[in-house]
Amino acid sequence: MNSSNKQQANSATETNQDLLTWWHRYWLLSTMPIVRCQIAWLENVTQAMALEAELFQAIAKSNEKLTLCLTDSKENCTAQELTEHYQEMVKTLTDANLERLSNVSQLSHEFRRSLWEEI
Repeated sequence: MNSSNKQQANSATETNQDLLTWWHRYWLLSTMPIVRCQIAWLENVTQAMALEAELFQAIAKSNEKLTLCLTDSKENCTAQELTEHYQEMVKTLTDANLERLSNVSQLSHEFRRSLWEEI
C-alpha cells in the first residue's frame, strides 16, 4: 500500500506539473500583447519628453542671450539692442514651439499605428 500511495503521489505531482507548465505557457502568451502595448506607450512618452526637453533648451538659450545683453556688456544694453534680442528670442521660441507641436501631432499618429500593430 505504501508503494501505491507513492506512485499516486508522483503521478499527481507530474500531472500538476504538466498542468502548471501548460498554464504558464498560455498565460505568458496572453500577456505579451499587453507588454508590447505598454512598451509602445513608453517609447512615445519618451519621445514626447525629448520634444519638451528641446523646447526647454531653446527657452534657456534665448533667455541666456537676453540676460547676457543686460548684464555682461560694459555699457548697458541700448533699447534697440534689447528690442532686437527680445524679437530674436520671441522668433526662436515661436519656431521651437511650432516645431514641437508639429512633432507632437505626429506622435499621436505613430502611437496609434504602433498600438494597432501590437493588437
